[in-house]
This record gives sequence, C-alpha cells and structure tokens, in this order.
Amino acid sequence: MKFSDFKSIEDVQAKYPLAVTKTKFLPDVELLPSEGFIEDIQFALSVQNSVESEMFFREYFIAPFMRETWKRHPGLKLWVNRKLAYKDELTGEPDYYIATRPVGVTSNPVGQPLLAVAEAKQEDFIAGWGQCLAEMIACQKINDNDKITIYGIVPTGELWQFGQLSQDTFSRNLVAYSIYEPAKLLGVLDYLFAECERQIVSASPSAT
Repeated sequence: MKFSDFKSIEDVQAKYPLAVTKTKFLPDVELLPSEGFIEDIQFALSVQNSVESEMFFREYFIAPFMRETWKRHPGLKLWVNRKLAYKDELTGEPDYYIATRPVGVTSNPVGQPLLAVAEAKQEDFIAGWGQCLAEMIACQKINDNDKITIYGIVPTGELWQFGQLSQDTFSRNLVAYSIYEPAKLLGVLDYLFAECERQIVSASPSAT
C-alpha cells in the first residue's frame, strides 16, 4: 500500500495494531536562529497570500527549518521526496525523511531511516498523521530493530506536530510548535536530530 492510502491513525491501526497515546516526550529546549534565518522566515510570512500552494509552505516554511537543523548533524542524511519502501507492503515518497549517512561501499544507499515528515496538506492533521505513521512503520520494519525509536513530524508549515513510535506504541507529543517561536521549534528539531544520531551510535556493533 502507498503511504497516502492511510487517511488517519485509525486506518493504520486497522492493519498494524498499535497502542496510541499522548505524552510530552519533547523537552523544553531552544536553539537561537541567526538573524538571516529570521529575516528569511519573516519575509516569507510577509508575502504569504491567503491561499498558497502546498509547495509554498514546504519551500519557505518547512524546508528552511529542516535544512538549518541538518547543518548541525553531519552524521545524518536528509532525503527529499526520495522513495522509501518496505517490500511491497508499504511504499511511497515521504516529503522528507532522515536516515543514517551511508559511508563507503554499501548495498544500501538510502541508509537507516529514523525520522519521517509528512506535510499536513490543507491543514489536515488527521490525514497527515495517517500518512506519517505509515511512513514511521515502514522505517521501523526496514530497520528490523525494536530498540530503535522512530520519530515523525506533521507540519502545516506554520504549525508543527511531533510523534514517536517505540515498538508497538505510538505517542503524540502534547505540545505543538510554531514558526512564530522559531527558537523553540529549532530546539526540538535539534533535539530529535541528536536523538537520531545517538541511536546510530548505541546501535553500532562497537557500542554493544
């Protein structure tokens, strides 16, 4: 099935039984953005029309935050609209996903997927989470390691929601974040990217 076939969390649960909870798993952290970064976001907000395309939000509100965070974590790879598939069971092209950065000769050029992002198109968080959770399950199945937590993000561009998948439990973070508070949003993104890197180290053979 394609990720986009799942229109809600309940759709995912019908095929993949999961416990669903809401908890505050993200810490209260901030990362101060540069003046240039703030200026770019403020410019995009100032020229935003009442009706904009999905690509406008992705290009000017989502991509800058993902890119700014990625700069601080060179051990990761940010994929954009790159195919992700677990056999023929779950397949599609997430808007973004974070994976380990392949090094040297490898039969897996994509790496180990750890975080998936699905834009909430037309501010539809219900469908956004259905798609994102399906992507997270695909990441989990590809990794085949129940000790690895998979993270998910569903943003409209202006508002960002976060989730995590640990074994058979999916948790939504109680708090959503806004680009109107960029330091808080960058802080939680930086925290999640760091958690992804930490899991890479802890899962490596030398760490066992």
